[in-house]
Amino acid sequence: MGNKTLYNQHREAFFRLCDAVDENQMEQVRSLLQATPLLLTLRRYNMDDGESLLHLAAAGGSRDVCALLVSLGMDIDLPLPGYRNHTPLDAAAGHGHLDTCRWLLEHGAAVDGLPDNILSPLDSACVGGYQDVVELLLQRGANPNRLHTRWNQAPVDIATGWGFPAIAQLLAAAGGVSILDVLQHAAASPQDTIRTFMHNSAGWVLPAVFSPDSGDARFSLGISCIAGKRDFKLLFTVGLFQQSPMTELAICLPARWPLTVHGFTEHSPWRFPEALLARLGRRTLDQASLTAGELLRRDDPCLADLAWPDGVDALLAIDKRWNPAPEEEDIADDDKVTIYLLVPVKFTKKGVPDASAMPALMERKLTGSWKVSALPVPVIA
Repeated sequence: MGNKTLYNQHREAFFRLCDAVDENQMEQVRSLLQATPLLLTLRRYNMDDGESLLHLAAAGGSRDVCALLVSLGMDIDLPLPGYRNHTPLDAAAGHGHLDTCRWLLEHGAAVDGLPDNILSPLDSACVGGYQDVVELLLQRGANPNRLHTRWNQAPVDIATGWGFPAIAQLLAAAGGVSILDVLQHAAASPQDTIRTFMHNSAGWVLPAVFSPDSGDARFSLGISCIAGKRDFKLLFTVGLFQQSPMTELAICLPARWPLTVHGFTEHSPWRFPEALLARLGRRTLDQASLTAGELLRRDDPCLADLAWPDGVDALLAIDKRWNPAPEEEDIADDDKVTIYLLVPVKFTKKGVPDASAMPALMERKLTGSWKVSALPVPVIA
């Protein structure tokens, strides 16, 4: 909840201010803010996820009011709190206000919005079918392959799904790819075999363009949308088989976990999964593979500098049972794929589990749900 005292004290004035912003009454907005500058800090209905004055102005296409509010100190990329984290540019793009979008971009608005928002300004324009806004955003460098973190769809898919084929073609011409653009061919390499296994055993594996960079040419990272479980996805390695044949690592994440390529600081908690797999991948190829039952502790000197999620004391490597039913045909050992899933562990008051406690812990994690296996979403103040 916002500042209740301030809101209650100036409720009527703030209502008039919001109406003036909605109606693009520039001088009325200026007069009310000059009389009570603190109104600039309030949000509609005094809710934490209520629109700011700048969001209201952008959504209404009030370019001049946007300019006034920014000149008075409002952050041009002010997020809409809560699960969306939309910026004013998102609001303008989602309502098709080309001139307002252009002004915001010219004055420093981030063309892709914030890295942890649910959908980007480009997504918002695609949903609304605003082709001129899509063209502007692409000209200004918008990422045509930024995933919608709730749907795990690309802008091309969003435009197609909402019935705007011309926008989908425009995005494709700019390098946009659909999540359905997966080559359908027999596995021709160990990398293909790993991806095919994940595709068939876990769920749809997205094209490589949507995955974070491992930072090491020897292996890559992939994303699998778990079949039948829209709330979760997997980030996995491809290439560690060079150390141990057909053996890779994976982490289960909530579906809304943003795996954008750019935008996060090096030590952002959102980068933990890719940073961890990148480090473990290098360690595997330079030293040795992980084994089932290995406990990776957050106080390990080799891992302690990573931005571990709160409430996770360690990650346990388990040999995930992807197919509970027995195989109808015997699979040669050389063709078997092992994916060690790294599942979160919170220590009890007894501390690190000893050898006698590990079998029971392993069994709980092996039989646990995807919710139990997933990393918790970071809590960021």
